[in-house]
Amino acid sequence: MLLPQDQPDVKHRVHIRNCTVSSVLPPSESAEPVFDTSCVLPDLVEEMWDWDVASPHQAQSLRFRCTPSRGLNLVVHYRTPMRSTWQFGTRLSRQSQRHNFATMLQNGVVISVPSGPLGMIVVRLRPEAATRLVGDRLRYFLNAGIGLDDLFGATRVSLLGEKLAEATTSAERFSHMRAFLLSNRRSRHAESVVSRAAALLRRDPCLRVGQLAARLAVSERHLCRDFNAMFGMGPKQFARIRRIERVLAARAQGATWADIAYATGFTDQAHMINDFTAIVGVSPAELGHPPSPRIGLSGCIDARQLGHG
Repeated sequence: MLLPQDQPDVKHRVHIRNCTVSSVLPPSESAEPVFDTSCVLPDLVEEMWDWDVASPHQAQSLRFRCTPSRGLNLVVHYRTPMRSTWQFGTRLSRQSQRHNFATMLQNGVVISVPSGPLGMIVVRLRPEAATRLVGDRLRYFLNAGIGLDDLFGATRVSLLGEKLAEATTSAERFSHMRAFLLSNRRSRHAESVVSRAAALLRRDPCLRVGQLAARLAVSERHLCRDFNAMFGMGPKQFARIRRIERVLAARAQGATWADIAYATGFTDQAHMINDFTAIVGVSPAELGHPPSPRIGLSGCIDARQLGHG
């Protein structure tokens, strides 16, 4: 439990999908990400953003708090990597610092603190299309950080890092990142039932497994087995995480908890709070507290050792 004295005096906060970034600096001095607004790779990339903070003072004022996501995220640091801690309730596991990795957080919260100048590209892949980049092995990324060197080769990733570091604008970095993704994208095969199921759940996470199976003309058993084989979780858990994403997005827009529970398909507010706590490890209200400035400053373990709530 974070005590009141552990909480920094947050003066600025930015919400990005499943990540909240707070700063102890006033808005006029705080840095914000640049989003890629191009229409390139819409079938593969859901969102891409760039944090470019060359000032150590500005960078070290930031605290990143990321919640579960049903999409695969690629993270490339072109300056100093961040120190990160996975938290589920009172459980804490500190991660080793890594420059480039891919991850899919299933439960808990990851709190990251810059240790120096920050330069970071984050690519959020569409879950139903991520297999075109990493193959049918998304389950291996759950609550783990898999090095991009292992996925694409050290030479290619090193060259990408050099290009990103030498670029002077976010537009240039986005261009390099898109080129990298294009060069590693696999040819499109016939869309699998699991990919179609993931796309349907992304659009409507309130679909029941029986409804989903009927729409796809497969048995529930077949659907759940193949979904688990690809994502490391069943369609029900995938949908729960998607609904939590919607809860956080609606809250960032200022909606009340009661309105959010109704809009996102929960039976009532208590149902929403129970599901949220089971996945994130803290209640929605507790998540609103700023992370401790001491988290992530010492000790580390390999990202593969992250706990599963």
